[in-house]
Amino acid sequence: MKNSFRSFTPLFMAVTLLSAGLTSCATVLNREQPSIAHIHIGHAITGWPFAPKKQGLLVVAELSAITAATTGELMLKAAREGNMERAKKFLVETSNAVDPGFLDETKSEEYGLRKAASEAITHLQLASDMDDASANVQRTVTNTTIKAIDLVDRSDELLAYLDAGSKAQSIEEMEIIAEEIVRSLKAIAGGPDVQSSYSLFNFREDIEAMVAREDPPYQTVDSYYLFNLVRLPDGQWGFASRNGRGSAGLGY
Repeated sequence: MKNSFRSFTPLFMAVTLLSAGLTSCATVLNREQPSIAHIHIGHAITGWPFAPKKQGLLVVAELSAITAATTGELMLKAAREGNMERAKKFLVETSNAVDPGFLDETKSEEYGLRKAASEAITHLQLASDMDDASANVQRTVTNTTIKAIDLVDRSDELLAYLDAGSKAQSIEEMEIIAEEIVRSLKAIAGGPDVQSSYSLFNFREDIEAMVAREDPPYQTVDSYYLFNLVRLPDGQWGFASRNGRGSAGLGY
């Protein structure tokens, strides 16, 4: 396991580029009203007002996966060294990166990899359902949704292992559980060298490729449109007022 951190280095570099705007997408700021479909895509890849640092939901999911994988490795190392207290400490940190509300219900609204991935899927599905969605967006979202939802299901299974780890009574039991947690996290996070199953890395690559294929080209969405889109009472989409007075929108 001593070389296991190396597989996350390319992923970290990719996410760093993604958080700056997406590696393969146009970076011209779109100051004219974009399509509603592109705004929902922007919530997944560029910015969402309720996410940490207002980052895109898929960015948050990958960064959280990297954090969880790193602390999971430290948990396993501590268990192998026979240090139960330290192993439990890193188990808590790993749990928080996966789902902050799992061990502390007061943090149920905070984002971990599970919530961020789930909401990224939701916004991409919204994009696909819009009348102005291209055939490219509709095809890609349809093809990736089932695989991406499986990622969330596997995150739920991971929480079961984390729960078992929190209740472990012996260091031997803790080590076995930690090994399974690390294995699951590596499969969920993925990376260039981890292709055994569909991962967050694969999910991001699929969405990057979709955006690169858009015609007319996708342009980075202005923060006003990203952070002020609301569903109106008639079911249509509109924008909150720039002057802060709000609109008749209902949120979503």
